Amino acid sequence: MANPPIVSWYEGKNAISNEVKTTVNYETVDADSQSKTKVFYIWNNRAGKVDCSKMEEVTFTTRDREGGDGSSTGNVVEAVKDCWFNVRVDSLGESTFLPVGKANVKDKNKSGVKDLGTTGTTTNVNASTAQVWSASKDLALDTYVQPKTGNTFIYKVTKAGKTDGTEPSWATVEGNPVIDGTVEYVAIKINKTPNAKEILGFANSTDVNGTNANQAGGNFVQISVYADVPITASAGKNSLVQRVSYRYV
Repeated sequence: MANPPIVSWYEGKNAISNEVKTTVNYETVDADSQSKTKVFYIWNNRAGKVDCSKMEEVTFTTRDREGGDGSSTGNVVEAVKDCWFNVRVDSLGESTFLPVGKANVKDKNKSGVKDLGTTGTTTNVNASTAQVWSASKDLALDTYVQPKTGNTFIYKVTKAGKTDGTEPSWATVEGNPVIDGTVEYVAIKINKTPNAKEILGFANSTDVNGTNANQAGGNFVQISVYADVPITASAGKNSLVQRVSYRYV
Protein backbone atom coordinates (compact mmCIF):
# COMPACT_ATOMS: atom_id res chain seq x y z
CA MET A 1 0.00 0.00 0.00
CA ALA A 2 1.42 3.41 -1.00
CA ASN A 3 2.21 6.01 1.66
CA PRO A 4 -0.48 8.73 1.94
CA PRO A 5 0.33 12.29 0.84
CA ILE A 6 2.37 14.40 3.27
CA VAL A 7 1.00 17.93 2.96
CA SER A 8 2.68 21.11 4.21
CA TRP A 9 2.16 24.85 3.62
CA TYR A 10 4.69 27.70 3.41
CA GLU A 11 3.86 31.40 3.42
CA GLY A 12 5.73 34.06 1.50
CA LYS A 13 8.85 32.06 0.70
CA ASN A 14 9.42 28.46 -0.32
CA ALA A 15 11.59 27.81 2.73
CA ILE A 16 11.25 25.46 5.69
CA SER A 17 11.40 28.41 8.08
CA ASN A 18 8.21 29.78 6.49
CA GLU A 19 6.10 26.69 7.17
CA VAL A 20 2.57 27.53 8.32
CA LYS A 21 2.04 25.76 11.63
CA THR A 22 -0.53 28.00 13.32
CA THR A 23 -2.86 30.67 11.99
CA VAL A 24 -2.49 33.06 9.05
CA ASN A 25 -3.31 36.69 9.84
CA TYR A 26 -4.67 38.87 7.03
CA GLU A 27 -4.72 41.77 9.52
CA THR A 28 -7.43 44.41 9.79
CA VAL A 29 -9.12 45.25 6.50
CA ASP A 30 -11.53 48.16 6.17
CA ALA A 31 -14.87 47.72 4.44
CA ASP A 32 -14.73 48.40 0.70
CA SER A 33 -11.01 47.58 0.53
CA GLN A 34 -8.66 44.66 -0.03
CA SER A 35 -6.19 42.87 2.18
CA LYS A 36 -2.57 42.35 1.31
CA THR A 37 -2.01 39.48 -1.13
CA LYS A 38 -0.39 36.47 0.47
CA VAL A 39 1.58 33.81 -1.40
CA PHE A 40 1.47 30.17 -0.32
CA TYR A 41 3.40 27.11 -1.44
CA ILE A 42 1.45 23.90 -0.86
CA TRP A 43 3.68 20.82 -0.93
CA ASN A 44 3.30 17.08 -1.07
CA ASN A 45 6.21 15.12 0.43
CA ARG A 46 8.69 17.98 0.69
CA ALA A 47 12.23 16.55 0.96
CA GLY A 48 10.71 13.07 1.35
CA LYS A 49 13.17 10.20 1.13
CA VAL A 50 10.63 7.78 -0.36
CA ASP A 51 7.67 8.26 -2.69
CA CYS A 52 4.16 8.80 -1.38
CA SER A 53 0.81 8.93 -3.18
CA LYS A 54 0.07 11.88 -5.43
CA MET A 55 -2.77 14.25 -4.55
CA GLU A 56 -5.59 14.10 -7.10
CA GLU A 57 -8.61 16.34 -7.77
CA VAL A 58 -6.94 19.09 -5.75
CA THR A 59 -9.07 22.16 -4.99
CA PHE A 60 -8.89 25.23 -2.75
CA THR A 61 -11.68 27.04 -0.91
CA THR A 62 -12.56 28.66 2.42
CA ARG A 63 -14.73 27.22 5.18
CA ASP A 64 -15.80 28.28 8.65
CA ARG A 65 -14.00 26.76 11.61
CA GLU A 66 -16.60 23.97 11.81
CA GLY A 67 -16.17 23.05 8.15
CA GLY A 68 -19.35 24.76 6.99
CA ASP A 69 -20.00 27.43 4.38
CA GLY A 70 -20.30 30.26 6.88
CA SER A 71 -24.07 30.60 6.70
CA SER A 72 -25.23 28.48 9.65
CA THR A 73 -27.37 30.16 12.30
CA GLY A 74 -25.13 31.21 15.15
CA ASN A 75 -22.01 30.64 13.05
CA VAL A 76 -22.18 33.21 10.28
CA VAL A 77 -18.75 33.93 8.77
CA GLU A 78 -19.19 36.59 6.11
CA ALA A 79 -15.75 36.01 4.60
CA VAL A 80 -16.83 32.49 3.65
CA LYS A 81 -20.55 33.04 3.07
CA ASP A 82 -19.98 36.02 0.78
CA CYS A 83 -16.79 34.75 -0.91
CA TRP A 84 -14.43 37.52 0.17
CA PHE A 85 -11.30 35.49 -0.59
CA ASN A 86 -9.85 35.38 -4.08
CA VAL A 87 -7.19 32.98 -5.35
CA ARG A 88 -4.85 32.78 -8.32
CA VAL A 89 -2.77 29.69 -9.16
CA ASP A 90 0.69 31.08 -9.94
CA SER A 91 2.13 27.65 -10.68
CA LEU A 92 -0.27 27.45 -13.63
CA GLY A 93 0.75 30.86 -14.89
CA GLU A 94 -2.66 32.39 -14.15
CA SER A 95 -3.13 36.15 -14.25
CA THR A 96 -6.64 36.52 -12.82
CA PHE A 97 -8.15 35.79 -9.42
CA LEU A 98 -11.30 33.80 -8.67
CA PRO A 99 -13.51 34.18 -5.56
CA VAL A 100 -13.94 31.12 -3.34
CA GLY A 101 -16.18 30.19 -0.42
CA LYS A 102 -19.85 29.30 -0.33
CA ALA A 103 -21.16 27.81 -3.58
CA ASN A 104 -23.52 29.78 -5.82
CA VAL A 105 -22.88 33.16 -4.21
CA LYS A 106 -20.83 34.92 -6.87
CA ASP A 107 -21.53 34.43 -10.55
CA LYS A 108 -17.80 34.41 -11.30
CA ASN A 109 -17.45 31.06 -9.54
CA LYS A 110 -20.68 29.26 -8.71
CA SER A 111 -18.89 26.18 -7.34
CA GLY A 112 -17.07 28.18 -4.66
CA VAL A 113 -13.87 26.19 -5.18
CA LYS A 114 -10.73 26.67 -7.28
CA ASP A 115 -8.82 23.90 -9.04
CA LEU A 116 -5.13 23.76 -8.13
CA GLY A 117 -2.24 22.42 -10.18
CA THR A 118 1.20 23.11 -11.60
CA THR A 119 3.17 22.94 -14.82
CA GLY A 120 6.28 22.15 -12.77
CA THR A 121 8.33 18.99 -13.26
CA THR A 122 9.86 16.68 -10.67
CA THR A 123 13.19 15.05 -11.50
CA ASN A 124 13.67 11.51 -10.16
CA VAL A 125 16.26 11.67 -7.36
CA ASN A 126 17.87 8.43 -8.58
CA ALA A 127 18.66 9.78 -12.04
CA SER A 128 21.95 11.38 -10.99
CA THR A 129 23.30 8.19 -9.41
CA ALA A 130 21.93 5.52 -11.78
CA GLN A 131 24.84 3.45 -13.04
CA VAL A 132 25.55 3.19 -16.75
CA TRP A 133 24.68 -0.23 -18.15
CA SER A 134 27.55 -2.68 -18.58
CA ALA A 135 27.71 -6.28 -19.83
CA SER A 136 27.81 -9.39 -17.66
CA LYS A 137 27.37 -7.53 -14.39
CA ASP A 138 25.57 -8.71 -11.27
CA LEU A 139 22.81 -6.33 -10.25
CA ALA A 140 21.00 -6.32 -6.92
CA LEU A 141 17.29 -5.67 -6.42
CA ASP A 142 16.29 -1.96 -6.54
CA THR A 143 19.47 -0.90 -8.36
CA TYR A 144 18.99 1.91 -10.88
CA VAL A 145 20.56 1.67 -14.33
CA GLN A 146 20.72 4.07 -17.28
CA PRO A 147 21.40 3.18 -20.92
CA LYS A 148 24.77 3.98 -22.46
CA THR A 149 22.94 6.55 -24.55
CA GLY A 150 20.50 8.54 -22.48
CA ASN A 151 16.81 8.33 -23.42
CA THR A 152 15.03 10.31 -20.60
CA PHE A 153 14.40 7.09 -18.64
CA ILE A 154 16.14 5.16 -15.89
CA TYR A 155 15.49 1.51 -15.09
CA LYS A 156 14.92 -0.03 -11.68
CA VAL A 157 15.92 -3.64 -11.09
CA THR A 158 12.83 -5.63 -10.12
CA LYS A 159 14.56 -9.02 -10.35
CA ALA A 160 18.22 -9.38 -9.42
CA GLY A 161 20.57 -11.23 -11.75
CA LYS A 162 23.37 -10.79 -14.29
CA THR A 163 23.17 -8.55 -17.34
CA ASP A 164 23.50 -9.90 -20.87
CA GLY A 165 26.55 -9.48 -23.07
CA THR A 166 24.58 -7.14 -25.33
CA GLU A 167 22.71 -4.02 -24.19
CA PRO A 168 18.94 -4.65 -24.21
CA SER A 169 16.31 -2.75 -26.14
CA TRP A 170 15.18 -0.21 -23.56
CA ALA A 171 11.44 0.39 -23.08
CA THR A 172 10.41 4.04 -23.29
CA VAL A 173 6.95 3.72 -21.79
CA GLU A 174 6.55 4.37 -18.07
CA GLY A 175 6.16 1.11 -16.13
CA ASN A 176 7.03 -1.24 -19.00
CA PRO A 177 9.38 -4.14 -18.25
CA VAL A 178 12.81 -4.80 -19.74
CA ILE A 179 14.57 -8.19 -19.78
CA ASP A 180 18.38 -8.18 -19.71
CA GLY A 181 20.02 -11.57 -19.26
CA THR A 182 18.62 -12.77 -15.95
CA VAL A 183 17.88 -9.21 -14.81
CA GLU A 184 14.47 -7.59 -15.05
CA TYR A 185 13.84 -3.83 -14.90
CA VAL A 186 10.91 -1.44 -14.92
CA ALA A 187 11.10 1.78 -16.96
CA ILE A 188 10.89 5.05 -14.99
CA LYS A 189 10.64 8.44 -16.66
CA ILE A 190 13.23 10.82 -15.20
CA ASN A 191 11.15 14.01 -15.40
CA LYS A 192 7.45 13.88 -14.54
CA THR A 193 4.81 16.61 -14.80
CA PRO A 194 1.48 16.08 -13.01
CA ASN A 195 -1.83 15.94 -14.79
CA ALA A 196 -4.46 18.63 -14.20
CA LYS A 197 -5.51 19.03 -10.54
CA GLU A 198 -2.63 16.84 -9.30
CA ILE A 199 0.36 17.31 -7.00
CA LEU A 200 2.98 14.59 -7.26
CA GLY A 201 4.41 12.79 -4.23
CA PHE A 202 7.82 11.67 -5.48
CA ALA A 203 10.90 11.57 -3.27
CA ASN A 204 13.02 14.69 -3.65
CA SER A 205 16.07 16.47 -2.24
CA THR A 206 14.63 19.95 -1.78
CA ASP A 207 16.87 22.02 0.49
CA VAL A 208 15.67 23.99 3.50
CA ASN A 209 15.77 27.32 1.64
CA GLY A 210 13.93 25.98 -1.42
CA THR A 211 16.61 27.21 -3.83
CA ASN A 212 16.43 23.95 -5.79
CA ALA A 213 12.65 23.55 -5.51
CA ASN A 214 12.31 23.61 -9.30
CA GLN A 215 13.74 20.08 -9.32
CA ALA A 216 10.57 19.02 -7.46
CA GLY A 217 8.26 21.43 -9.27
CA GLY A 218 5.59 18.76 -9.73
CA ASN A 219 5.38 18.29 -5.95
CA PHE A 220 3.99 21.71 -5.03
CA VAL A 221 1.63 24.43 -6.16
CA GLN A 222 2.02 28.17 -5.66
CA ILE A 223 -1.04 30.32 -5.07
CA SER A 224 -1.76 33.97 -4.29
CA VAL A 225 -4.70 34.87 -2.03
CA TYR A 226 -6.32 38.11 -0.87
CA ALA A 227 -9.58 39.17 0.77
CA ASP A 228 -11.88 41.68 -0.95
CA VAL A 229 -14.06 43.10 1.83
CA PRO A 230 -17.34 44.66 0.60
CA ILE A 231 -18.73 47.95 1.85
CA THR A 232 -21.62 46.02 3.47
CA ALA A 233 -19.29 43.98 5.69
CA SER A 234 -20.02 43.86 9.40
CA ALA A 235 -17.39 44.93 11.88
CA GLY A 236 -15.65 42.15 13.75
CA LYS A 237 -13.26 39.26 13.41
CA ASN A 238 -13.75 36.56 10.78
CA SER A 239 -12.17 33.23 11.74
CA LEU A 240 -12.04 30.69 8.94
CA VAL A 241 -9.91 28.00 7.33
CA GLN A 242 -8.27 27.90 3.94
CA ARG A 243 -8.94 24.37 2.80
CA VAL A 244 -7.21 22.21 0.20
CA SER A 245 -9.22 19.11 -0.65
CA TYR A 246 -7.88 16.09 -2.53
CA ARG A 247 -8.15 12.34 -2.91
CA TYR A 248 -5.43 9.73 -3.25
CA VAL A 249 -4.98 6.08 -4.02
